Amino acid sequence: MGNFAYIVKTRAGEETSGFVSAGTQDEAISGLHDMGYVVLHVSEDRAARGGASWGRRFSRFAMGTVKTRDLALFTRQFATVLEAGIPVVRGLRGLAADASSRVLSRAVYDVATRIEQGETLSDAMAAHPEAFNKMYISMMRAGERAGTLDDILEDVAVYLEKMDAIRMKVQSAMAYPAFTMVFAFLATLFLLLKIVPTFADIYADFGQRLPAFTQLILDISYAVRNNALLTLAGLAGLFLCLYLLSRTRVGRYLWDSFIIRVPIFGPIVRKAVMSRFARTFGILVRSGLPLLDSLELVCGTSGNAVVGRAVGQARDSIAAGHGITASFRATRRFPEMVLQLMATGEESGDLDGMLIKVSDFYDRQVEAAVHSLTSLIEPLLIVLVGAMIGVIVVAMFLPIFHLGEAIMKGGYSY
Repeated sequence: MGNFAYIVKTRAGEETSGFVSAGTQDEAISGLHDMGYVVLHVSEDRAARGGASWGRRFSRFAMGTVKTRDLALFTRQFATVLEAGIPVVRGLRGLAADASSRVLSRAVYDVATRIEQGETLSDAMAAHPEAFNKMYISMMRAGERAGTLDDILEDVAVYLEKMDAIRMKVQSAMAYPAFTMVFAFLATLFLLLKIVPTFADIYADFGQRLPAFTQLILDISYAVRNNALLTLAGLAGLFLCLYLLSRTRVGRYLWDSFIIRVPIFGPIVRKAVMSRFARTFGILVRSGLPLLDSLELVCGTSGNAVVGRAVGQARDSIAAGHGITASFRATRRFPEMVLQLMATGEESGDLDGMLIKVSDFYDRQVEAAVHSLTSLIEPLLIVLVGAMIGVIVVAMFLPIFHLGEAIMKGGYSY
């Protein structure tokens, strides 16, 4: 059995799309006719073929995936090619030769070859999930169907550029703290392995009891030095378990739930996720995709499992006949400002425009939050690093404060 993507017209004359399982393309068409649909287009969904899933995973592992920035540049160039009236196949081969990503270059060149052999653009792109995700392919299908492929490409290019910009802002907000904490950890490890043992040898000659604080640091140093391999193996095992857990659905949900609640960084991540959700939803609605299909794609591209699950719940509620805004409000995962603008767009028929405004608003919020965080976090991190190192230094010099008394008594006494 294979999976086939279809575009059909209902008895009411409405155009809709989706997927159907069948043994062959003819069986898929026959089944759609039996359901009362007028079939406009049916093609095999390569990205969903069960037999190809392992190959797709291996391909992603072996070749890597295309960066958002590279895909955004290609999309904008492709839109320019179509606007200039250059034939698609020739334009794609030219873009493939100039692509900065080898993975993208190979994919685009193969897409051009497949189009030359009679495939549609979206079907050809579906053969390369390492370069084009489901949302991208669905947008191309919508553009082909409506005859506005150049406009769709322009919208997708703007979308990808915005997503790359917001991702870079979030990463820049987290990069400095992460680097500082790694530095503090390595500095602390160096002190425990190299400096503390030197003091331990000196204090051993005193033959008397050391302060509890100093003794604690010495014990920690001794444990780390004498169980270094076990400690490294334990840390490696912990990180491996956390990584494997994060690859599961439950683990991903728990991590995403934690990351949007963590102090300082949580609000930035929440705003970035809201921006991504709103822009993705808005651009899909603008492309002409059916609402339920758009929400299904948003579930997988929201960038956060918590929001993705909420979108799925809203989609089920809308499919059951409830209103868009009411369905999203029932999930209790979306800010009131988002819901109010969504309600305005739903009432005025400009849902996509309102969603894009939501995304623009949160983009500015993220930029302002990153700027404020940068000025706030630097002194806090300096204090934190100083405290971590200072604890060890104070512990090591604490016995020296009573060194005179220890010498007079012939040993150290506390």
